[in-house]
Amino acid sequence: MNKTTLVSSTFENPSTRLCFFLLFLAQTTVLSRQKPFRWLNTRSDQRSYIYFVMVGGEKQSLSPKEIIHHKFGVKASYRIEQVHVSSQSTCLYRCHLQLPDFSVVSNVFKRKKDAELSAAELALEKLGIHPQGDDDDDDDITVEQAWDDIVERIKYIFSDEFLSSDHPLGSHLRGTLLRDGERRGSLPLSIIAALDAKINSRCKVINPSVDKDPILAMSYVMKAAAKLSDYIVASPHVAALRRKNPYPPAVVEALATHGESIKVEAVYIQCATSGEEVVDLITLDISSGRYYLDIIAEKLGLKDSSQLIISRTFGKTPSGYECRVYSAIPKLNPSDKSSKAYGKRPVDDEEDQSSRFKNPWNAKASSACGQDIHGDAIVAALGYSCRSNDLEHDDVTLKSFYRICCGMSPNGIYKFSRQALIAATLPFSFTTKSSWRGPLPREMLSIFCRQQQLAEPVFTISTSPVKPLSETLRSLKKLKDSESNDSNNQCVNEYAGSDDSFNHYNSKDEEELPVLESGYKCGVKILSKSLQDLVLDCSPRNFYEKESYAIQNAALKALTWFGSLFDDLDADPEQPRCYMKGHMNWMFTRNVMIKGKFPSSKRYEEPAYDESKTMDMDRKPKRVQTIPNGSLVSISYSVSVEVEADFWGRSGKCLRELTESNEEIEFEVGVGSMNPHLESVVTQMSVGQYACFVTNMPAEGLVLADANDTARTRSLLSKLAAGLEYNVHLLGVKGPTEKRVESVFFKPPLWKQRVGYAVKLIKESSASTLVDFGCGSGSLLESLLEVPTSLQTIVGVDISQKALDRAAKMLHVKLNKEACNVNTATLYDGSILEFDSRLHDIDIGTCLEVIEHMEEDQACEFGEKVLSLFRPKLLIVSTPNFEYNTILQRSTTPENQEENKSESQLPKFRNHDHKFEWTREQFNHWATKLAERHNYSLEFSGVGGSGEVEPGFASQIAVFKREALVVESVAEGSMQPYKVIWEWKKGNEEKKE
Repeated sequence: MNKTTLVSSTFENPSTRLCFFLLFLAQTTVLSRQKPFRWLNTRSDQRSYIYFVMVGGEKQSLSPKEIIHHKFGVKASYRIEQVHVSSQSTCLYRCHLQLPDFSVVSNVFKRKKDAELSAAELALEKLGIHPQGDDDDDDDITVEQAWDDIVERIKYIFSDEFLSSDHPLGSHLRGTLLRDGERRGSLPLSIIAALDAKINSRCKVINPSVDKDPILAMSYVMKAAAKLSDYIVASPHVAALRRKNPYPPAVVEALATHGESIKVEAVYIQCATSGEEVVDLITLDISSGRYYLDIIAEKLGLKDSSQLIISRTFGKTPSGYECRVYSAIPKLNPSDKSSKAYGKRPVDDEEDQSSRFKNPWNAKASSACGQDIHGDAIVAALGYSCRSNDLEHDDVTLKSFYRICCGMSPNGIYKFSRQALIAATLPFSFTTKSSWRGPLPREMLSIFCRQQQLAEPVFTISTSPVKPLSETLRSLKKLKDSESNDSNNQCVNEYAGSDDSFNHYNSKDEEELPVLESGYKCGVKILSKSLQDLVLDCSPRNFYEKESYAIQNAALKALTWFGSLFDDLDADPEQPRCYMKGHMNWMFTRNVMIKGKFPSSKRYEEPAYDESKTMDMDRKPKRVQTIPNGSLVSISYSVSVEVEADFWGRSGKCLRELTESNEEIEFEVGVGSMNPHLESVVTQMSVGQYACFVTNMPAEGLVLADANDTARTRSLLSKLAAGLEYNVHLLGVKGPTEKRVESVFFKPPLWKQRVGYAVKLIKESSASTLVDFGCGSGSLLESLLEVPTSLQTIVGVDISQKALDRAAKMLHVKLNKEACNVNTATLYDGSILEFDSRLHDIDIGTCLEVIEHMEEDQACEFGEKVLSLFRPKLLIVSTPNFEYNTILQRSTTPENQEENKSESQLPKFRNHDHKFEWTREQFNHWATKLAERHNYSLEFSGVGGSGEVEPGFASQIAVFKREALVVESVAEGSMQPYKVIWEWKKGNEEKKE
């Protein structure tokens, strides 16, 4: 091997160091083309040493961040964002990496540098660069070398030098020296396997499954120690190692410590042969003269700590201390002959795994730490660390234990993020980012994978189109038919974007439902971290309009699947898989009891009690939903554990304990983000109304995780008549957006159909200039750049600075990337009610879904101005058909409410910002008068639905064609109120603000 190393002298002067560096670079210019070099800068005793290492014949590689730096330099910008997740005691970080042509966002990590590394890796993946990293030395180590390393490491651990080290194993060794007799200095195998990173990594080289099987790692440590028979005592009957020759007395005396005795609360999980485990608090009395693991072993009925097995760390106490599970090393049944080696567990038949051991499987302890635990177990937060030689400790209470367990599940991660463990549930559908509350599904999936020692999820995007189906209007009858299907195969999602795993149509209806003709579809794969075995391959069949929506829904489906494994702890066993009307009615009738009077409480004391604002219903009322799905609802609530008065006999008083309360929380109706008991009641209320109701009890662990007084709450839960009492105040309701309502019926979405109609006319017109009045974010302009047209000049006008900024960014990317005929593009800030002479006598003017955002007299004024002054050869105007709203709102109007509605009640506008919406007759009258006055011919059409079937098109369109070939000219510069916000010219890009 040819290796050349050049080491500089010590330079105190920075200028001298720089000169040496430049001289070195000059001398090695030619050589550096053939051999890579590395420059390392270290500091010792306030002196700087510069090392230049020329390496030949070795494979050198750059880290992902170094590759990004070499490729983009200062053009690569990293931005760290803090992500607060309530279930985590520490802050998490996400990195945004901005490159010249695109940006990437990492998953969330505990360390900033991990987030930056992840972002760099994602960027390289997008660029198609696959670096060969050398970060993991284990990749180049053979099994024989791994065994040798383990042997050398064990020998070093029992050396005089290591005994005084700050390594946690050093503290454990010093603790074992407090013992007497043969156990003095005897270190448990489980501690060596769990705490020494090098031994653990080398064991993975031998067999990657040790990550999930600590007993296998212990067997490897024992096998390696057997090669040190002259130095280490390793008995096959005792799972511990000790040095053959005792440590020198002088060394032991110098390291002797006399710490204070401490008492630590821990959780004892008693494993039952039948039924659930029993969870109780215990106190560990750690005396100063004893090894703390021996005390834990005695609590478990074991002889000493050599019989203990220790889990990986998981969860944290409120003070930030990590927890571990301590249990007995499981013993194989005498009849089981499938495993002859010490501690080697059979893994070929997982279903019979538990039957191979004498001790029963401990479900609660196993789910908490992510490893198989058999027999009784103790969860404690104490141990040694590199920070201190003292024993660090913290209490693990029942509440903190159940909060840790709850936070390990996808449902729990979401609950903690909303700070509503009882009220909130993980939604089953991701609709829009604006409606979603809490961390996004992709972030939660990354958090869950790290907690469960799984590899980061891998998302795969595809854009293959699906076979288009007829755009058949979904009628009210079809909705009713779908909802009346048997509960085993129903759950019709009323929004675009939900997957088939939650939506089952009968075959007759499924053929008639419109779907997206194209879009994004995302699959997600999750592998085990060590073995890289496939754990989950989730491939939703639905297509989505946006790539981000496809990713979020794929992540949500994966979370839902994983969440089903934790239902015994954090989910109501009777909770429906979706929020269909039939399910909600059944849940409400069966499990909710409305109280006739709102009780007084500290949280909800009213200055003046209004009887009319209280839900006064029968004990078994009929559910009448008044708030449509897709609405954003804001409530305040409290939840208390209650024991009925009848249970206590003479006292006649209910006992209550406040468990959870929230002054204000917002959620989307119909996607499962709130528990069905609460949502089934809230969706019947009116703004300002109060309700009090009682439901059945969820899982005990969930209530204890949320309780303020755990002991009292646990006492109440033991009563047979215990239930949950909700007190709710409806603060506000925001109806579903126009886009959401329309998405129920139309695929592609109605806005895309409008744009497509306009693009078709523009292509056929052979026009060269176009002005989009009320261009917004530029959806029409963007679509025009994606198809070949004769347009050479495109203009957008709007009064929204935000919308114009978004349009400018989009146009900048599109025009500089895609080849098109457009020579000039301009965005103006101005009102379309004002005339600008620069836009006189244009070829085409468009105004799609704009006039309804004005007052009616302003819409008439716009019509006059555009046809008399702007004088386009062709004008396309679209606006909602008010008559169609009745059909659109049936998708979000509950059936019972629809039946009770009087004929005089009119449907609402589609958007809260609409000042008016015209019927077909009103729109026809407006357009006809304008066309006659200004010598334009007129054609009516529309998109969404059919013009030949009542109530016509959902979006009505008028196309004005100018009869006059020549119009009077306008003096240039006479009227120019519009302000140029952004301008682009082919070959000479320019932006003005």
